[in-house]
Amino acid sequence: MPAAATADWTLTGLRSVSRCGGLDVSLDLDRPRAGLAVSAAKPPHGVDHLLGLDLAATCPPSDHWLRGTDITAVYEPADPRHLRATAMWRQHACDAALDGRGAIVAWELIASAQTSLLDSDPAASVVADVAADEVRWLDMATRSDDWSPLPPAATLPARATAVLAIRSDGSAVLVAAHPDDAPRLDAAWDRGRLRLCWRLFTHPLEKGVLLRSRVLAACGPATDTTWTARLLADFQTAPPPLST
Repeated sequence: MPAAATADWTLTGLRSVSRCGGLDVSLDLDRPRAGLAVSAAKPPHGVDHLLGLDLAATCPPSDHWLRGTDITAVYEPADPRHLRATAMWRQHACDAALDGRGAIVAWELIASAQTSLLDSDPAASVVADVAADEVRWLDMATRSDDWSPLPPAATLPARATAVLAIRSDGSAVLVAAHPDDAPRLDAAWDRGRLRLCWRLFTHPLEKGVLLRSRVLAACGPATDTTWTARLLADFQTAPPPLST
């Protein structure tokens, strides 16, 4: 199958690849739960998986397309929910290295759900699996720069909307859900890996209603994390997407 390409992505069949800020990124649309597989040229901590979409059922996309910075796929799980879910993975522009501390690369997942039934269970989750030697969290509704440490095996407070993984190689990974979407965040940190799960669409879905949620992920330097405040502020103030 011929490849489609933009300045950000190259899509061949159901697999897309990108390289930005020294990171190699791949996305297999037939494995949405794996999300973005992100690695450096010589990753000391393995591959990170960001912005995976877990629909509680395995299904290939019924449609997909590449447009500019966005890769979009439509999923219709063959289960009693009659759910039609759309996932748009968007790559934001890479920031140049900051005084030699490393580039900043960001992505966003915009997920939506609708059903042909009078009412249905639209439950879905956004998941991530990243290396972490230290974990911090914050409540974006309060402040975008007031990070609190999370001890190993501790439970995230219910108000947590953003998590920052710090690694010994000097890199950091930020993952945050938009506070207006109010999903529930669960975290498990064990043996150097942090596993995150945002539970989306926790209320019943009626026919004719479209639910939508946004989650941000970014990689940047751990030596100076002031970049996270700027990204989170931009994310919070960005207008909601009109379509997926």
